[in-house]
Amino acid sequence: MELGASPPLDRLRVLRDALGHRGPDDSGIEVVDSVGLVHTRLAIVDIGPSSHQPMRHPAGRFWLAYNGEVYNHMELRSEFDQNSFAGHSDTETVLWALERSGLDAVRRFSGQFAFAALDLEQRRLLLCRDRYGIKPLYLASFAGGTWFASEPAALVKAGAPARPVNAAIGAIVMGSRYGGRQTLVESITRIGPGAWASVPLDGGSITTDRWFSPAQDVDSDLAEQLARCSRRELASTLRAALRSAVHGSLMSDVQVGTLLSGGVDSSLITALAVEAEPGLVAFAANHSGDRAYAEGAAARRVAARLGIELEMIDVTPQSWRRGFVAATAHFGSPLTNASAVTVAQLAKRARDAGVKVLLTGEGADELFGGYGSLHAESFQPLLPRHHRLLQNVERALGEQPRSLQDWTAGLGDLWRAITEAINPPTPPSWATLSMPAGGPDVMYEALLGYMHHPPDVCRAEAGLLSRMDYTLCWLLNRTDKNLMQWSVEGRVPFLEPEVVRLVVNLPLATRIGPWSKGILRDVARSMLPPSIAYRPKVAGMDFDAGEWIEQGADPAFLADGLLRESFGISKAELERVMATDDGRLRMRIWSAEVWCRSELAGHPIEQIEHALWRQ
Repeated sequence: MELGASPPLDRLRVLRDALGHRGPDDSGIEVVDSVGLVHTRLAIVDIGPSSHQPMRHPAGRFWLAYNGEVYNHMELRSEFDQNSFAGHSDTETVLWALERSGLDAVRRFSGQFAFAALDLEQRRLLLCRDRYGIKPLYLASFAGGTWFASEPAALVKAGAPARPVNAAIGAIVMGSRYGGRQTLVESITRIGPGAWASVPLDGGSITTDRWFSPAQDVDSDLAEQLARCSRRELASTLRAALRSAVHGSLMSDVQVGTLLSGGVDSSLITALAVEAEPGLVAFAANHSGDRAYAEGAAARRVAARLGIELEMIDVTPQSWRRGFVAATAHFGSPLTNASAVTVAQLAKRARDAGVKVLLTGEGADELFGGYGSLHAESFQPLLPRHHRLLQNVERALGEQPRSLQDWTAGLGDLWRAITEAINPPTPPSWATLSMPAGGPDVMYEALLGYMHHPPDVCRAEAGLLSRMDYTLCWLLNRTDKNLMQWSVEGRVPFLEPEVVRLVVNLPLATRIGPWSKGILRDVARSMLPPSIAYRPKVAGMDFDAGEWIEQGADPAFLADGLLRESFGISKAELERVMATDDGRLRMRIWSAEVWCRSELAGHPIEQIEHALWRQ
């Protein structure tokens, strides 16, 4: 939008074209007052013309450009005169809810969404994002106005200055800067999870605020009620909540599938989805060249147990390299790990099979403490000795040996697991609690939320809750950007409000013990083979890809590239960093060079690939 003038149509068309992969089924541009609304549509619900966007409310007050799915929209729609609606899309329901209640309406939405709502009565543009940031939304100021889009690259193509922030190289090395407001580009910020911004049409400052934070779901009365239940009762309650969330997430007029790794999270989501969609197709990846990352066998066991079709891709150095540049360009930042490439390739396989929606298991690790080593320091002092032993052994077994040296190291890990379980570790101090990406406010709110529990339990629960603002940032960015790279929508039932509110109030011992992910494995045991329900966590898509890149890359791509120029890095310093044994770090540096050429310099993917790979 440009204050006092209509935004230039040529820039609006550039935005539309840059986002075409996110919505290949329809598009629209509307200039209303001084605001230009652009929409590209991936048609999933009410796929006909009645759901064309941008959409205007009949009363004329609101215009809406909306991205996402509100799964409870039919329940909300029942409160209106049904003759008022032109179609059956959730977009139309969201528009009517906003017209009646303004931004207060979003507190009743389940699902995932990001939208721009033009309120002509209040003379403002409202930009809003869902609770956990499943759907993205970026802001930039240039060309005399405020611009917004679902991807930062689209804003750069429309004219946003492409200068990296001063701290960008440090964030790239650390694999961070995927949460918070600031991106790696100076001129571009993001609307935070559970936040909104109000842009006045007649001048003045943009105001931002949060309409939701994870700590709001902590309820001492509910926690007390759940504490009186047996473990069996809690498992039954959790299963019912997950079933409702998964079945609600199947809302679609097109074919839906799942991403199935063979781990407990995605397997449980798939099992629950099959109850309502028996013909569902699952998609999996197998790293056949390395046992430590090979998840194909587990995925096949789940598919066979559920009686569903399984589409499998084989991850090889050659196939992974073919997707590396495009995955980086669409991710919008240097890749954190190798999985983004595999996710994009799974999306392509799904799209080729006619599937436009994939359910995923993201969010379970954050809710149930699934990152064993990350949470061990705060969890283990709270666990009985035999539970500590069980989890230590489980974690050691999760590191599958690949050589005789690995077998020897694995035996050492098992011995350490046994000895560490004999005596509980010292609980961490308040001062050593890790700080989430959202900053001290997130941890402070989490600590306040759990003050009704003993100090050690409170600290552990607060640390777990803060991860809802941290690790999810890059995971959800990967899920959205690299699935949408091939026009496929990802959905995350574990982050549905009813599930999150239940889990964050469960007794902590139930969430994290006796085995990792505690009660979630109880639920899985009732629906899946024991080998899956109790399978240790395997990061099958997060392998060391630095060596794979270097097998086919031209060294001059880095040595004479834009990364050094953009950040003032000497050739000697770059060589020192690239000499590290950390293949994931080396991958991030290669990916950073691709990002510099793609987003900062605007080079097309084909040109970058030609320069990167040895012919």
